[in-house]
Amino acid sequence: MLKISLTTPTATRLGSALLALAIALPGSAATPTTATPAASTLMTLYNFNDLNDGGFPEAGVVQDSSGALYGVSSSGSTGWGSVFQLKPGTGGTWTESTLYTFTGGADGATPLGALLIGANSILYGTTYDGGAHGYGTVFQLAPGTGSSWTLTTLYSFLGGTDGANPSAGLVLGASTGTLYGTTFNGGTKGMGAVFELNPVKTGGYTEKLLYSFQGGADGANPMASLALSSKTVLYGTTSQGGSVTITNQPPTCTTSTPCVYANQGTVFQVAPAGGGVWKESLLYTFTGQGDGGSPESPLILSSLGVLYGNTFWGGTALNCPESAYAQGCGVVFQLAPPTGTVTTWTQKVLYNFTGVSPDGAHPYGPMSINANTDLFGTTFSGGGTQDLCFPEAYIGCGTIFELKPSKGGVWTKSNVSTFPGSPAGGSPNGILLGANGVLYGTTIVGGNSGGYGTVFAFGPSN
Repeated sequence: MLKISLTTPTATRLGSALLALAIALPGSAATPTTATPAASTLMTLYNFNDLNDGGFPEAGVVQDSSGALYGVSSSGSTGWGSVFQLKPGTGGTWTESTLYTFTGGADGATPLGALLIGANSILYGTTYDGGAHGYGTVFQLAPGTGSSWTLTTLYSFLGGTDGANPSAGLVLGASTGTLYGTTFNGGTKGMGAVFELNPVKTGGYTEKLLYSFQGGADGANPMASLALSSKTVLYGTTSQGGSVTITNQPPTCTTSTPCVYANQGTVFQVAPAGGGVWKESLLYTFTGQGDGGSPESPLILSSLGVLYGNTFWGGTALNCPESAYAQGCGVVFQLAPPTGTVTTWTQKVLYNFTGVSPDGAHPYGPMSINANTDLFGTTFSGGGTQDLCFPEAYIGCGTIFELKPSKGGVWTKSNVSTFPGSPAGGSPNGILLGANGVLYGTTIVGGNSGGYGTVFAFGPSN
């Protein structure tokens, strides 16, 4: 499921595709448009060249109060990934600095999750591999005097019940300094886990397992960062696992012949239950049909408690065939909490991607939301009509999209921009909505320095 190969970054994603035929579910319509803001343009801020700066960034960027961007590259010929900084200058120029290059040893290897900026500009992140036991790490990178930065490994996963191979970034408890995250593997069943790292007054951190996925109805293999509420409730997704039986959709799913959908992923919450105990609750199980399947991206928690997210597969369109099976190209969804007489969370599909140019396919990476509840996100592929980024795998090199709510619960989707692969990069990793309204992100491949990926911005051209 994880893209960790230098030569074929998506090979493992293809192998784990959940190949289910799609059926329509209610409440999934949106109005597509192709309008693009006339005053904005797609700009490449940096091209990775795999010469000490790393390559193939598989996570988006974060921004500090000065406007500087920070991110990670997953690999490189001179190391096992890097942490980088891009500083804005005069005349629209940006200066890249490699803050740290991972060696693949005790310091970690292959960072796949987005960074977190804490107090005093300290960066926090994870590596999928490496560490003292080879199962990944949690690290911090602190600025020093001049241009120096110091990496400290806060925790090395043992690969057992504590978790293994974190593929996502971290979230920070507002007052406690506690870090929360997920691991793709490990836990009591080896199906992934939710963990916390607590700072110790005498120095260092201690790790605590909050929940181990069992690989059944509760889900398996979380890939995305968590969302954290003000009440310290954690919300997340699992990319696999889950099981739901449907009996109310004749003629296929009847009382005598129910339909069982499994291994399409879930939405969950983990909340404190008192006495240091945490409880996991299942909020939604995907069927891989019109409701979507295989969520691999973080959720957004709105001020009203509504969750927004996307799924890599599923949906009603059948234009994304892999291995000779027709399947959906992914969806954007919302999940509303119980209200009134409704006792369960209610899922609604806001948009089904068609994979037909200029529409994108396979939404991937974190979305951003503004004060008007407009959603901005990216698709891993689609937009174009040629195999420029991933030959024989995905058509097109991805898009930036916007979803706007309107009266009657209908959402309008617009294509903001399409990635060409070269020279402007391909297969974006999500969107950061900057303080100035500019959209920032990275692309896994493409660019004009060997195809090792880019950092981009979409905003005013002057």
